[in-house]
Amino acid sequence: NHVHLLIETGGAPLSKILQGLSQSYTQYYNRRRKTVGHLFQGRYKAILCDRDAYLLALVRYIHLNPVRAGITEEASKYRWSSHRSYIGMEDSGLVSRDEVLKMFSVKKASARDRYMQFVSEGREDGKNGQYYRTVDQRILGGEEFAEEVERVGGKAITLPAKLPGLAIIARVISETSKVTVSDLRGPGATRIQARARRLFALVARETGHRNRTVAEYLRRDETMISKWIREKTEETTRVTTRLLIALK
Repeated sequence: NHVHLLIETGGAPLSKILQGLSQSYTQYYNRRRKTVGHLFQGRYKAILCDRDAYLLALVRYIHLNPVRAGITEEASKYRWSSHRSYIGMEDSGLVSRDEVLKMFSVKKASARDRYMQFVSEGREDGKNGQYYRTVDQRILGGEEFAEEVERVGGKAITLPAKLPGLAIIARVISETSKVTVSDLRGPGATRIQARARRLFALVARETGHRNRTVAEYLRRDETMISKWIREKTEETTRVTTRLLIALK
């Protein structure tokens, strides 16, 4: 009774894109079924997504929807999903999949393998609405992203009051990086410890914690936290995304 579209807008506003799509498809459907009138009820619901933090989770959520709904046992068997295009089973020309796959690997075969593993891991989550955890029902992203949207759009945005605690984030970082929480907050300066702190700062920032709070928890200078966040790379972005998913 509904459809999910993950769209990256360009010059045309989203409203114009969906208006054209709705009109064209309604005309096609009515001709094919010999019916008349509106096809879709009500206005579409749009959620602005933070690409760096939530794009992969959102792609997986959408592609596993038919499985969670009991329509099919395997996402690859559902012909009305772009998942089949992502894994190379078909190519309709309608799906821009390269940007997502490159977040797994620059090599196409490796990217598809990692993507399939990523989707497979998501089957255990069940019908988890946390992938649509939004700011004011319009923003899917952290505090910094919401502030940027507010600055550009000129409208005040109410940020969520409940955030994953820093202790919870530290535990997830510890479990995945093999660095104890005490080492994460301690004076040690090994490469593994430094990387774990950078990831902690990125995840904490994406979930809405302020730089000052993160700095106090890690017992580091706030300018260092800001530097880590500015210097995020493609690799740390991928890892941060997986950690954000692990927090859900």
